[in-house]
Amino acid sequence: MKHVVATVGAMSLLAAFTVATAQSPQPPEVTIYPVSFTSGSIVLHTADYETIHVIAAMMARDPALVATVLGKTDTMGPASYNERLSQRRAEAVSRVLVHTYKVPADRVEVRWAGESQLVVPTANQTAELQIRVAEIIVR
Repeated sequence: MKHVVATVGAMSLLAAFTVATAQSPQPPEVTIYPVSFTSGSIVLHTADYETIHVIAAMMARDPALVATVLGKTDTMGPASYNERLSQRRAEAVSRVLVHTYKVPADRVEVRWAGESQLVVPTANQTAELQIRVAEIIVR
């Protein structure tokens, strides 16, 4: 499994995919692309739209690829709020894949974890950018 730990510019991501595709007809088994959010928000950043565009292009090239969008939050606010926020984040990313880039809805699964799957261990009520993500897991 390959885990991309930082947001990658769309051109770099597309170039990496093009090189990987040229070298191997098989895409990586699983790749995780994080999309970050401002605290309490479901609004995507411009760079994240570019990343999602490249993921949609990869999925268009290979109809066997599917994506799971897993929404997560940091520990700011009540757990129940964070659970709903992580769901809304995952749904926001899924909407872009399906409605903007026309990825078939049956190839995009939406899941959420609230603050239960912290990538970076933090104390309660701690704002942490690396945790405020939706992970797009492509396999």
